[in-house]
Amino acid sequence: MLSPLEKSCLRWLAHGRDIEVIARLEARTVAEIEQCLASALAALGVETIEDALRKTGILGLTDDPQSS
Repeated sequence: MLSPLEKSCLRWLAHGRDIEVIARLEARTVAEIEQCLASALAALGVETIEDALRKTGILGLTDDPQSS
């Protein structure tokens, strides 16, 4: 299961934001966002962001990040 931050980071990526922008939006450091994404990949059992976005899209988790 993904944490709320993991879901939010993946949603931001799905909407074209880069890690630096996501860090600002989430009031975190770039390193924290990178660790969060690494944790999300592990939780989803995938190796790439693209695979994670594909899998979360199928699960319906890539809606508007501001709505979560």
